Amino acid sequence: MKKFLLLLILFFCLVIGGCWAVKTCFLSKGKLVVVTIEPGASGSSVARTLKEKGIIKSQFFFKLILRLTSSARDLKAGRFDLRENTSSFEVINCIKSGKCTHYEKITVLEGWRSEEIAEALAERNITDPHAFLDIVRQKDLEGYLFPSTYLFAENTPPQKVVDEMLQQYRNHISPLFKQYKTDLTEKQVLTVASIVEREAIVHDERPKIAAVYLNRFRIGKRLEADPTVQYALGFNLRENRYWKKGLTYSDLKTKSPYNTYRNAGLPPGPICNPSKESVLGVLNPQAGFEALYFVADHGGRHVFSRTFDEHRAHIRRIRGK
Repeated sequence: MKKFLLLLILFFCLVIGGCWAVKTCFLSKGKLVVVTIEPGASGSSVARTLKEKGIIKSQFFFKLILRLTSSARDLKAGRFDLRENTSSFEVINCIKSGKCTHYEKITVLEGWRSEEIAEALAERNITDPHAFLDIVRQKDLEGYLFPSTYLFAENTPPQKVVDEMLQQYRNHISPLFKQYKTDLTEKQVLTVASIVEREAIVHDERPKIAAVYLNRFRIGKRLEADPTVQYALGFNLRENRYWKKGLTYSDLKTKSPYNTYRNAGLPPGPICNPSKESVLGVLNPQAGFEALYFVADHGGRHVFSRTFDEHRAHIRRIRGK
């Protein structure tokens, strides 16, 4: 009886030890690895890549499973997130289904113009920046590309990228127009909001800055907004950036329908893609706020004035004579 119990214990120990060995050698997954599979790659080449990356243990077993269950043509091309020491069954299923497709994270910042978005997309190889801009310009979508964080696969069709940004706009911005009543069109709201976005640094000033521009617009006074000139100037080679700093008097004379120093009314459309907060500032501006001017102080805030004399006095105080 004792001998039988010893053999039984030994058997269970062997079974448990074997299970542990199998789990350690074949089932315990390691760190995440991004693997690239080229279009038209053969099963042998995929197996070799996976083995070199430590994803699979055996090229032979991978090719055998691939031949029995499908073919190399069923494996999708692209970049995939796979873990080291994964079973061949799981790897093949994951690549075939696209469930483990690698996604690049991109954060579209508030106040970016479409060209800046296109550059960020290109840096991560998400989509063709020129094709992206063609769609934006043809459909007049500046202002509608909602600032947010997105996940896109590499080489995503540009229309799909645009559609995702427009969907986020519909989710976050479109409902605001039902919540707040305005005599402005949707495009006019976005246009003013885009200027507010480029002007505002402190969140609680957005409704005040919006009120200033709306006040000027409604009495027929030129907006004289620096960001509209920056937009008209485009990319500045000397500064290697958009939104030129330190505008000169010559800059303010730039001939462009977007230059609100030369032209009355609103510019033809948004100059950037504004945040929800800036759109809210235009739809719900500071009540009873009669200011027509503002100037930035040295702390990121602005000083507002009702008259030009007050405005000049604030400028002298802040900047010196």
